[in-house]
Amino acid sequence: MEKPHTSRRFLPRAIVATLLIAAITATLAGSGCIDNKDAGTQEHAMKLQIAGSTTVLPIAEECARVFMENNPGSRIYVSGGGSSHGVKAAADGTVNIGDASRDMKDSERASYPDLVTHAIAKDGVAIVVHPDNEISDLTMGQIQSIYAGKITNWMDVGGEDAEIMVVSREEGSGTRDCFEQAVLAPTKEEITDHAIIQDSNGKTRTTVAGNKHAIGFLSLGYVNSDIRAVRLDGTAPTIENIRSGDYAISRTLWMITKGEPDADEQAFLGFVLSGEGQRIVSEVHFIPVSE
Repeated sequence: MEKPHTSRRFLPRAIVATLLIAAITATLAGSGCIDNKDAGTQEHAMKLQIAGSTTVLPIAEECARVFMENNPGSRIYVSGGGSSHGVKAAADGTVNIGDASRDMKDSERASYPDLVTHAIAKDGVAIVVHPDNEISDLTMGQIQSIYAGKITNWMDVGGEDAEIMVVSREEGSGTRDCFEQAVLAPTKEEITDHAIIQDSNGKTRTTVAGNKHAIGFLSLGYVNSDIRAVRLDGTAPTIENIRSGDYAISRTLWMITKGEPDADEQAFLGFVLSGEGQRIVSEVHFIPVSE
């Protein structure tokens, strides 16, 4: 008996090829071999640890947040600890990127010769008082004497008869280092032992805001309506005056890597220095290094 003939249908070769390419592309994309792109943003999943200066903290936190939004799957962990911690943690390899609000010291460069610094913003250190304090202008000499403990009453600088509460940052703080180099180093004075020590810009601001007779110094990026920045020798701590060099206490903010940055570190640093990253620098009240 003759077997019935079974008809076979074949897909056109073009359709087969299209389906095959689609399957391969989906597999590669899922494996991470092909970067997905959305609205011109290249996704780059990675994990980074960043720590150090509390001045740089707002920049690092906001840049990390936006970078992770642009690159789903990435995890960037940001913490403070101070500039000295940032330098040492980068050198030890306990973080990928260390943050510092001061230049590296000669001793640090000698101990950690492989560290590489990356300038990401400019900043000024503002002298701040309580909003109800009538003092609006101090000379460099008056600030030197207040922090050295030689002037202890507001009456001696034109204010009311009240003892001055001196607030300072801790040893190792980049903000303190900048203040000491600009204000106290020329007179070879040291900060008075009677100063109240705080370990962050935020705590300094809270302390000054809570006492009418307090004086402190902190990053320009932390100045808000809770406190008031005074003029220094008639010059206000503004972005324009810091850029021009007219304001006496200014500095560069740094991110630090151990050796040249690897691909992941460079991806984040590149974002911080990009147009979008530098706009974030401005939004959190610091000064971009590039426009």
